[in-house]
Amino acid sequence: MFMHMDDHLAQIVPFIAKVVDGESLTTAQAQQAFETIFMYDKWGYHFLALITALHTKGETANELFGLIKARLKLGAKIKLDIPADLVTDLSGSGGGKIRTFNVSTTASFIVAAAGFKVLKNAYWAVTGLTGSADIFEAFGIRIKDLNKKKIARALKKVGISPIFYPLISPKLRNRGELSRKIFLKAGIKIRTPFHLVTNLISPVHMRYRIYGLYDKDYLETTSKLFIKLGYKRTLTFWAEGGLAEISNFGKTIVVEQAGKRIERYEITPEDLGLKRARVEDIVTLSRQENIKTFLRILMGKEQGPKADLVAANAGAAFYVMRKVSSLKDGVNLARKLIAQGDGFKVLKKIVAEMGDKRELSAWLEGIG
Repeated sequence: MFMHMDDHLAQIVPFIAKVVDGESLTTAQAQQAFETIFMYDKWGYHFLALITALHTKGETANELFGLIKARLKLGAKIKLDIPADLVTDLSGSGGGKIRTFNVSTTASFIVAAAGFKVLKNAYWAVTGLTGSADIFEAFGIRIKDLNKKKIARALKKVGISPIFYPLISPKLRNRGELSRKIFLKAGIKIRTPFHLVTNLISPVHMRYRIYGLYDKDYLETTSKLFIKLGYKRTLTFWAEGGLAEISNFGKTIVVEQAGKRIERYEITPEDLGLKRARVEDIVTLSRQENIKTFLRILMGKEQGPKADLVAANAGAAFYVMRKVSSLKDGVNLARKLIAQGDGFKVLKKIVAEMGDKRELSAWLEGIG
């Protein structure tokens, strides 16, 4: 069946052709291309062609910033009666080579237990076994049912809320449909520009955050994007082996951004006061195992390498948020909160606010 191409989409075909030929787009061209696709590409052909060509060529900072600007222009905003210095997100790019449990989601509950407000970008699994959305939905928290009012209330009352940005942004609804069509329904599980920067974008104002990447080549680029977005202080990191988290089994390369200054350095588990683990100590094999690991850590029942991995990343957030003066001090605080089961208290509150206590109870029956 012949389909007439929308006139808006026809205008950006030269941009797609330019990238296919190995040339880079300007920020303005990338922004125009993504805005047009988000609004008018109902079939997904232009969407898939552009993101595949960009990632194959290698995304530039200008192209990624154009994507960010398109999302921010079309996306809704959430006004909070909360100081911006208290609000953060621990989401990263995902897509790491080592298949772990949901480290940043688990760490988010530890950070919320310390009194911060975590607006957690949540999406269903694309490259892994469980995405952040899958974890929340295991306890009856339906991402598709959330709106701006519910999210703002949960942040204020509980300290954490999941969010899938397109679902609260009418002008981004089609972008959300494209992602579901390509990544979930069609099962095209590939890395794209979206994995690099989608979780950088938030409907609330933040000044401090951490961000794990699946590729060390994008560390400085991502830090420069944080500067463009007005962040005061961030940590962007990648760990050897391809882990998009701060590692407790090997070296982590960190790029710290403070104002317009960027500093690159390396840390080891020993620098954080952690016992060095093995890769096999933190890998996961199933969705069910991921959810149980999440619960065991929050309840203080897991005190081994997996809990240490969470502590390393929650501790980094404490350091960035100026709760502590060093990464090691941040890890010590996180380990204390984990041992006390404070993260589980936050989980029970968020389930009471927007989930289903019966579903939580069903999972708890299987926890040893």
